[in-house]
Amino acid sequence: MNMKRIVLFTLSLLWLLSPVTVFAESSEQAYQKARDAYYSLQDSSRKQMYRENWEKVYDKFESVYQRFPKTRRGADSLYMCGKTMAGLYTVSRIKPDAQRSVDLFVQMAETYPESSLADDALLQAGKLMEEVVVDKSAAYVLYEQLVKTQSSGDMVGKAKRRLAALASYAPVDNAVVAKHLAVAKGAAGAPQSTIANATTKTPAGSRTLSSIRYWSNPGYTRIVLDVSSQTKFSAHYLVPEPSKGAPPRLYVDIEKTGLAEGLNEKTAVDDGLLRQIRTGSPQSDTVRVVLDLESIGDYKVFPLSDPWRIVIDVAGDKSPELKRRDSEISSLPDSRGDAIAKVLNETPKDQKPLHIPKAPATSTLRRIVVDAGHGGKDPGAVGKSGTLEKDVTLQMAKALSKELTKQIGCEVILTRSGDVYLPLEERTAIANKVGADLFVSLHANANNNRKAYGIETYYLNFSKNDKAAAVAARENGTSIKQVSDLELILFDLMANSKINESSRLATVIQEGLVKGIRKKYSDVRDLGVRQGPFYVLLGATMPSVLVETAFLSHPREEKRLKSSAYQKTAAKAIAAAIKDYAVNNKLIATR
Repeated sequence: MNMKRIVLFTLSLLWLLSPVTVFAESSEQAYQKARDAYYSLQDSSRKQMYRENWEKVYDKFESVYQRFPKTRRGADSLYMCGKTMAGLYTVSRIKPDAQRSVDLFVQMAETYPESSLADDALLQAGKLMEEVVVDKSAAYVLYEQLVKTQSSGDMVGKAKRRLAALASYAPVDNAVVAKHLAVAKGAAGAPQSTIANATTKTPAGSRTLSSIRYWSNPGYTRIVLDVSSQTKFSAHYLVPEPSKGAPPRLYVDIEKTGLAEGLNEKTAVDDGLLRQIRTGSPQSDTVRVVLDLESIGDYKVFPLSDPWRIVIDVAGDKSPELKRRDSEISSLPDSRGDAIAKVLNETPKDQKPLHIPKAPATSTLRRIVVDAGHGGKDPGAVGKSGTLEKDVTLQMAKALSKELTKQIGCEVILTRSGDVYLPLEERTAIANKVGADLFVSLHANANNNRKAYGIETYYLNFSKNDKAAAVAARENGTSIKQVSDLELILFDLMANSKINESSRLATVIQEGLVKGIRKKYSDVRDLGVRQGPFYVLLGATMPSVLVETAFLSHPREEKRLKSSAYQKTAAKAIAAAIKDYAVNNKLIATR
């Protein structure tokens, strides 16, 4: 017994005298967990689509850095914070994500100059400043800092080569050097959103183009121009001029608007369709956004309100014969004296009308995008007992994803997998970008009349009655009048939309959902298939529908909607209906 006590006392003493060992093991364990989460994210292209997954990994590394700042793993974790944000930028293409990464890399190099990763951090920061933030003088300063402070690092050679390439951007004195270094260090102060720095080149109170967002692949691009308030704009197309090395170009002039400070540079995309986005001011009160394209088959330009923004949809086409579609919304005259490029001064004469071939019919059902309505700061409808539409739709979307995988075996992508806010135009853009064959947006209805109940399914078209217009206004977050205004724009957007296919899909889903719910629940009202101008369906290149699964404003249906049993029943019924639609349209073979 005495010997046992001696052993225990000795072990306790060793533990008390060796806090560093225990400390190091704790930091190592925490770091490895964060590292595992990072590589798990890298292994899943689907997970990478969602911002919250990147931020969860970032939070793990940040936690290690904050808990163990004086250890090697503290330094490594701060470096990985920067690397994670750089990875997020490659997916989001939102410049503040890249700016945040720059600041983290610079912070890491200055906090841990003895770390073997300090030179890597400065090199990465320099590349981001050079290629994304497009401040080449600031990039030069960072490369120079690397050479001076990390002379034995293995990244010095690469930094010297970049210094030689950027020699013309070298700051002339120490004050300028300090200024550009401050720009790099302050980058993370930029908001973590698509909104650029609020400082503008226009007088106070004027209208501002505050951000440019885009989703692009070799066959499709959606660009959204966020403007601080409504104004007139016009869209113009220029055919390619091979002899002058000019690609096909599409540009939008926005009247009485200034540029936010961060939007006066080129943004390279180079994804096979969109080469780059350029901005400039052909006149003192006009902003011009130019899209340099590899090819163009068709394009549409239309505004959305609350908040006001301009949406540009471009379809690519490798065919030599293309149809020109000039989507003029206002009657602004062509601007002269373009500061961006002289080739935009006037539209070339003798442009021939071009032809767009029909897209081949889908032969298989490969991919479905399921959209959980609302989310984040947008709760959607709220039931009398406090049930939120955004929670119900997310749970039902996850259940539907499982059912579709089980019943059909195709790939299913959720527009959101957590409680995050997504603009309506981004949801459709995700479906178009991934080449979805079907798009299904899930919602829970609401009405001022608490006796209203039932199930209804919508597809994009002109609303036929006031009730449909009211639902569209609620889901769009706009007024009834703005829905009427949108219908005027729809005349220009309907040519290539999948109206007939969407109508058939809506009919099959409505019938299947009502039938499936009635098997387990009484008092189920079939409100039928309706049509309306929904933002979330605008521009979808595949059959797309919006399903109102029940009324949150009705006490009985609110109780059903928040129950997992009802959610699973609805999901199973919708999945079975989609399977029937696919079989009937020969998208999948019968078994």
